[in-house]
Amino acid sequence: MATLVVGKNMNLENWKRDALATALDAAEQAATTITSCPPALAPVTVAQFLLESNWGKSGMGDAHNYFGIKARAGEPSITKQTTEFVNGKAVTVQAAFRAYASMAECFADHASLICERTRADGKKIYAAALAFPNDPLSFARALTGVYATDPAYGDKLVAIMHDRGILESFGFQTL
Repeated sequence: MATLVVGKNMNLENWKRDALATALDAAEQAATTITSCPPALAPVTVAQFLLESNWGKSGMGDAHNYFGIKARAGEPSITKQTTEFVNGKAVTVQAAFRAYASMAECFADHASLICERTRADGKKIYAAALAFPNDPLSFARALTGVYATDPAYGDKLVAIMHDRGILESFGFQTL
C-alpha cells in the first residue's frame, strides 16, 4: 500500500498533502485494473497527476481529466486551449480533451492508455517506457516526446518523484 512520505511533504499546504495522498491511492487502485501494469507506472502516474493538473486543481472542471489526455473521435470531450511544442517552439492550440465521469475513471483510463494503447501497426505507443517496468525514472524519461511534447517532460516527472518522496511511497529505493 502506497503511503505518503511525511518528511518530504510536511511543509505542504493541507490541500496539496490531501491531493497527493488521493493521487497515491488512485494510482495504486488504477494499477490493479490492468493485468500487465508494470510497478514503475504508479509513481510516474502520481508525478504526472501533480504536473498535468497542478495538484488536481486543473481537472478540466467536470471533465475530471487530470492527465491532459486527448480525446479520440467519438469519445466524450471538451475543447481547451493548450500549449504544444512544434519543432522545438511552444505554440498555443485548441484541442479536444477526453471527459471522464470521475477521478477513478480517469486514472483507470490513463493506466490503460499507457499499458495497452497501440498504433495502427499494432505496436504499443508507450513501448519505450514499458521497457523499464521496474525503473520509474527511466520509464518517466521515456515518455518525453511521446506522451507530451515538452522536451523536459521526463526530467520534470523525475524531479517531482524525488521532491515529493513518491518513489519511496511505492517502495522504490532512491540514491
